[in-house]
Amino acid sequence: MRINENLVSIEGRTHCVHCNFALGEAGEPALAGALLRRGDVTKAGPQIRSGVPSFVRTPVEFRQYLCPGCFTALLTEVVATEQEATRETVMAHSATPVADD
Repeated sequence: MRINENLVSIEGRTHCVHCNFALGEAGEPALAGALLRRGDVTKAGPQIRSGVPSFVRTPVEFRQYLCPGCFTALLTEVVATEQEATRETVMAHSATPVADD
C-alpha cells in the first residue's frame, strides 16, 4: 500500500519506494529507521529566511529524514525544536496520517 510519494507499506513494514530499504517494522513509526539531519532553518533552502519571525515564540529547526539505502529525502520540515514527533513521523502503517493539532 502506497503511503506517500516516498514510502510504501509491505506486509506492515515501511519501505522506501526508491530502493526498497526497510525503514520501519510493523507497529513502529513509519520513519523509525530513517537518518535524521537537523540544523538551522537556513538548511531548508534559499526560500526560507534565516532567523525566527517575532510572532514565533519558540525556537525552530530544520529536519530532514533520509533513506539510509539511497539517501532520498523522505521528509523535510521546519518545526519547533521541542517537538519530538510530527504529523508525518508518527504515521500509522494504514497510510492514515495522524491529525494535525
